[in-house]
Amino acid sequence: MDALTALMIEHEYDLTGVESLDHRRDRLLKVKPVEYKKLRNAYEMVFGDLKYFPIPLNTDPACPEVTYENGWMDTRTYGGERGHEGCDIMGSQRERGYYPVVSMSDGVVEKVGWLEKGGWRIGIRAPHEAYLYYAHLYGYSREWKEGDEVKAGELLGFMGDTGYSTVEGTTGNFEVHLHVGIYLKTDHYDELSVNPYWVLRYLEKFRLKSTY
Repeated sequence: MDALTALMIEHEYDLTGVESLDHRRDRLLKVKPVEYKKLRNAYEMVFGDLKYFPIPLNTDPACPEVTYENGWMDTRTYGGERGHEGCDIMGSQRERGYYPVVSMSDGVVEKVGWLEKGGWRIGIRAPHEAYLYYAHLYGYSREWKEGDEVKAGELLGFMGDTGYSTVEGTTGNFEVHLHVGIYLKTDHYDELSVNPYWVLRYLEKFRLKSTY
């Protein structure tokens, strides 16, 4: 958390191209102590809310493991060039609908349904106000509605390849994967996109096990 906080402030909240978690925390505490402490508190609350990696570990050793890399703010061109505000967990060695997706935290469903870019998605507001966004689902575990309460580890749906279309249910425009987005409220932004890669690395230590 100290590294992420320092880097966010040092790089004006844009970690595009940052390759290392090396940081200068002591200098920032002297230069911007209030800003540093507020952002660190925000991260601390988010990490406190997060309980599980979003894809359970399959106890069947024959199942290919999911993969992911630090692709935050990579270029995307559908609907106009933009930065990729998330991390993609790839499950392309299995068909859509194979890998279960569970909630990383407790929370409340804030958005659900079809988005042109995100396909079938669900957005959950965690207890300390982080917005957790799961996109490109192939299907939902049940008929989720806005306002529904969610428990950490609860099945949300299944990894897919939906999206990049105005036609609901469109699949096949990219490889099967789960897009994970994390957004924080700060003094500077109502919804600040932060890099989920480091969060997912942390959550690998807390992974449910299942057979699917």
